Amino acid sequence: MRPISTLMLVAAAAGTFALAGCGREEPKKDFPSDRPVAVNNLPDFVKDASADGKYALAAVGSAEKGPGGFSMQQTTARERGRTELGRIIGTKVQAIFKDWTREGGEITSQDDRRMAMTIQENIAKNITNQAVNGAKQKDLYQDPGTGTLFAWMVVDPTLAETLRKQVAAQAREEMEKRAHFAAKIEADKAFADLDKLIDKEMGGAPAK
Repeated sequence: MRPISTLMLVAAAAGTFALAGCGREEPKKDFPSDRPVAVNNLPDFVKDASADGKYALAAVGSAEKGPGGFSMQQTTARERGRTELGRIIGTKVQAIFKDWTREGGEITSQDDRRMAMTIQENIAKNITNQAVNGAKQKDLYQDPGTGTLFAWMVVDPTLAETLRKQVAAQAREEMEKRAHFAAKIEADKAFADLDKLIDKEMGGAPAK
């Protein structure tokens, strides 16, 4: 058992540290992180990156204010926008081929479905890389309450149209490499259906 005098010294020291801690002020933040973003005051592009369908391939990335300054915050917001754009494109291509294999008549066996999935993955990777690399920052917005920065990343409509056509072209090319798979479907009808699904998901003419 320690002597009483030692315990008293320890307690006194602890009290001194506690008082020192109470007297130290935390650095003030220009933008409190616990303050919510005012959703109603956000610009339209944050609420709808497609601008009501004007841009088939577009996304928004955001980044909080940090020690790296505005330049780092902007870079982070842009990269997150590109990442989100890649996710959106992957989802679109997946939806196209999911519907196509479901409606494709003879595309019913497990082997054929796996083949269609391979085609889907190859196309998604190719299109996503081109879209992400081609995406440009169209606008920025910094929330005045939180300092959160929003970057609007958009694929130019001309490039988006080129990529849309490439989905169909690459699908044909991939199928030509797999004669056994292609022989099991009615090619003309299957590609007509595929074209409609591509237009629907990637912003071409409305499907009939």
